[in-house]
Amino acid sequence: MIFGKYWKIFMWATIVFLIFSVGILVHNTITTGSFLKKDIDLSGGKTITIQVDNVDIQNVKAAFPYANVRLTTGITKNLIIEIPFDRNETEVVDGLHRVVSFSGQPSIRTVGPALGSIFFQQAQISLVAAFILMAIVVFIIFRSLVPSSIVVLCAATDIIGTMAILSLLDVSLSLPVLAALLTLIGYSVDTDILLTNEMLKSGRKDYRESVHKALKTGLTMTGTTLVALLAMYFVSGSVVIEQIAFTLLIGLLIDMPATWITNAGIMKMWFEKREKKGVHK
Repeated sequence: MIFGKYWKIFMWATIVFLIFSVGILVHNTITTGSFLKKDIDLSGGKTITIQVDNVDIQNVKAAFPYANVRLTTGITKNLIIEIPFDRNETEVVDGLHRVVSFSGQPSIRTVGPALGSIFFQQAQISLVAAFILMAIVVFIIFRSLVPSSIVVLCAATDIIGTMAILSLLDVSLSLPVLAALLTLIGYSVDTDILLTNEMLKSGRKDYRESVHKALKTGLTMTGTTLVALLAMYFVSGSVVIEQIAFTLLIGLLIDMPATWITNAGIMKMWFEKREKKGVHK
């Protein structure tokens, strides 16, 4: 099933995707100074949130061309308008009354540019630190360079690939997205450790059976998680939960080929190389 006729093509396709994703993030860093466009949480600004029943999002965007306008997708509709720090939020709220029908008081949140800059620095440090600590734990668990390196490579594919797709979809890096990326580091390693551990236990002679056994367990885990994330995204009505769910959905979809094709494929090649050298452990 995994090692079909064209498995090497799919394996290298995932690696090419990783290289492409790195290129996108490097380009973003060179041109904008950040690997992902920063949300107000990390750059500073003001967020105005109002609950609405029906709204023409295009009218709102036309009325506030300087603002980032979006609508949550859950059962409860929330209109979110992000404006620069130097804009007057009272004027924006007064303008909203002319284009949107709503009741109650809008929720207004302000983040200063200095505080946003500190949050962004901490976000970068937390991502790098989490990845390094994850890699150390993986090397301690397997105590073998090649299997450990493959696990780290696949985890990097999940994280970097997710950030690249978020960039292409014009999704900003926010605190909820950061939390999802940190969660994804742990989840992606879980499936890779499951596969690698099964293959190492079985050895060269039974690696196909071990891959299929791990595949059954791993896809069950991923499938149930995807269902839960879809429910979170479409039902919650919370922009924070939507951002977390959306980021994790992308990451889990990338994780499937990264784990079950690339990881399994490289491990297969490693087993075969060891067998040629007469190494059986």
